[in-house]
Amino acid sequence: MYPNILKLKFLALLCSLPLVVTNLNATEHSTETTTENATKTVTDSDSDSAADLIKTIEADDETEIDVRVFEGDGDQLLLGFACDQGSSLAEQQTAQSLAMDGIEVWMPDMLSAYMLPKLRSSLHEIPTNGLIQIIKQAKKTGKKVYLVASGPDTELVLRLAHEWEKKHKDSPLGGALLMFPRLNKGMPEPGKAPVYEDAVGKTKLPIMILEGERTPNRMGIRHLSKSLKKGGSTVYAKLIPDVRGYFFKRDDKNVPEGLVTSQMPGLIKASLFFLGRAH
Repeated sequence: MYPNILKLKFLALLCSLPLVVTNLNATEHSTETTTENATKTVTDSDSDSAADLIKTIEADDETEIDVRVFEGDGDQLLLGFACDQGSSLAEQQTAQSLAMDGIEVWMPDMLSAYMLPKLRSSLHEIPTNGLIQIIKQAKKTGKKVYLVASGPDTELVLRLAHEWEKKHKDSPLGGALLMFPRLNKGMPEPGKAPVYEDAVGKTKLPIMILEGERTPNRMGIRHLSKSLKKGGSTVYAKLIPDVRGYFFKRDDKNVPEGLVTSQMPGLIKASLFFLGRAH
């Protein structure tokens, strides 16, 4: 069934909110190495990457982390988790579109850096010290840094935000976009309040939650929002009409899910607008 036009008014509103962005003129960059990180150029032949360049950033424990960079010439930088560098086609296309509109996107490959399998349990094994170094490098661009993740990766974002705030109170992050957050600790039990991951409610970071209307998780949005606010966060929560969770990664997208996937850059830009209002 085609999406209900009235229901999609919310989506149209989000995607049309005014943001000051500038177009990016694609340029090639020469290979360079600094004392803090190595940067290599990605050419058109590197079709698997599709990024403008790859930075290699060294953590305190000497782990080297590759970060795909989609360069944007605006004043916002989005640090994204997918912990596998956002290898799906939808994520790549979204990053490229955001960069063209001036929003720079960095995607670190945390799983490969720490030689971890693509399992949910691996997320808890990723230390934050490497990510702290990535944020430090992102901050040096002079842009406002935002975090984004989906599903269980959102736990890592909250844990990272908490660690950053403890050590860098004078250098706040812009906010976090949590898409379809999966933050329950264990399976939910009927009739009992959810028990969340320890990182929930420990950051003051402004937070935007996006959840699909066609997922049972929508029922817990109010409770999750209230729990996130305990740390001092301003929390926005929006339901996306007629879509399921993880819709942009699905092979069996319905018509609304295909439409919203194509509009992901607009959703993200609108979310950054809301997060910017919280400061």
